[in-house]
Amino acid sequence: MKAMNTLILCCDQHNPEITGCYGNAVVVTPNLDALAARGTVFENAYTATPICVPARAALATGNYPFCGGYWDNAHPYAGKQPSWGHRLKAAGVDVTAIGKLHFQDASEAVFPGQRIPMNVKGGLGDLMTACRQSDGTTSKLREQIQAAGAGDSDYLHYDRTIAQAAADYLKTEAPSDHPWCLYVGFTTPHYPLKAPEEFLKLYEPFDQFPIDPAWHDPSRLHPALRRYKETTEIEDRLISDAQLQKAIAAYYAMVTFMDSQVGVVLDALRQAGLEDTTRIVYLDDHGDSAGDHGLFFKSTMNEGSVRIPMILAGPDIPAGNRVADNVSIIDVYPTLLVFAGLQRNERERSLPGISLCDTIRGQTDPHRCIYSEYHAAGFPGSVFMLKRDSMKLIRYSGFDRPQLFDLKGDPKEQRDLALDPAYQPVIDELEQALRTICDPDALNERSMRAQRELIAEKGGLEAILKQGLTPYTAVPKDYITHS
Repeated sequence: MKAMNTLILCCDQHNPEITGCYGNAVVVTPNLDALAARGTVFENAYTATPICVPARAALATGNYPFCGGYWDNAHPYAGKQPSWGHRLKAAGVDVTAIGKLHFQDASEAVFPGQRIPMNVKGGLGDLMTACRQSDGTTSKLREQIQAAGAGDSDYLHYDRTIAQAAADYLKTEAPSDHPWCLYVGFTTPHYPLKAPEEFLKLYEPFDQFPIDPAWHDPSRLHPALRRYKETTEIEDRLISDAQLQKAIAAYYAMVTFMDSQVGVVLDALRQAGLEDTTRIVYLDDHGDSAGDHGLFFKSTMNEGSVRIPMILAGPDIPAGNRVADNVSIIDVYPTLLVFAGLQRNERERSLPGISLCDTIRGQTDPHRCIYSEYHAAGFPGSVFMLKRDSMKLIRYSGFDRPQLFDLKGDPKEQRDLALDPAYQPVIDELEQALRTICDPDALNERSMRAQRELIAEKGGLEAILKQGLTPYTAVPKDYITHS
């Protein structure tokens, strides 16, 4: 493909099912829907891990998190493995990153061109996410649901600041004599679940949102998910139905708010006369269960948490197109190389991702396996997902049985085929395919060892537990513009 400008729009914690172009008739997302109409929608895109910091490391490096030791939110990307940002910059592309990255720090050595960045706290992140040894619970996530509703937050102000900074770059700074790549990192719809009142009103009455049967009947869930509910205190004995439905409505409203900020950037691209020379990528780091399976937020391998939106648009991207093939967040790295007119070097040819452009053209294996992993708090052991075609295997370290779903006939994951002995051959085949990517048991041990070492280095488990969970990364105060 011809070298061209690239605009990357990356939000945080957006469940693709809560987008108009993915079939949701309730949510209001006019800007993303318009982008999808003039581009290609990937219906089955997945994160490499359903938690922020290691997912963003996977996005930067084009590799699985375990390959770089990115286990949790206390093991951030620090630039030790090459990123697409440095690769493009070395090739003469002007690289600018505005907003949330969630890397170690704002230095050029970590990632080039950072402006008003949000990275991990203190260069380390949230140590609590490395504490899988603890049997305790945390109220911090439950409190996010209970406090959901109309209101203000630093994230709303920060995202407005990010959108305006991106718009200013496009209108006044974008080079005209060589390609540029602008990464725009929004924080919403990540909690806190506070939305401007005018957006929340779009979703009244709140009781229109159905409550998943598993909310009141956790016995419907896999034992590992029941334990996750207990650990995070997301339980009906602590949260009322009305609070849950208001939280779902607030999440919808935050998606609409985020869409409005996407609109600010896309309007600026149009006003700057750059639409015909710019390819656009929209995605996020991971999803949010948002009530599905009686759960909320991320960390699980359920579709709402592990699946992500992925839209490509531009002058040479097929319009009104939909791709059903399974793809991954790690595919963004090779796609950006194609957008910049670059060939993969020897190291990049060894990476597991493939160009989304090849997928659009039907030049990739339609039966490709997609992999995701999770090594952080909420589960006592590592969790693995492997999806091939419509069959999806979830493997929980420390639990006797996996989960198996056929998403073609069961997109809401209501029938666990692992309970049916007739599907054991399918489980065995997918388990064998998983082991061509990693040794799950060895990774569970390796990640545990790395976390124990970090915990000991930082004062021990008891000291970290006293600090408590950081539910979301604070916005650097200098980057908030209140209006």
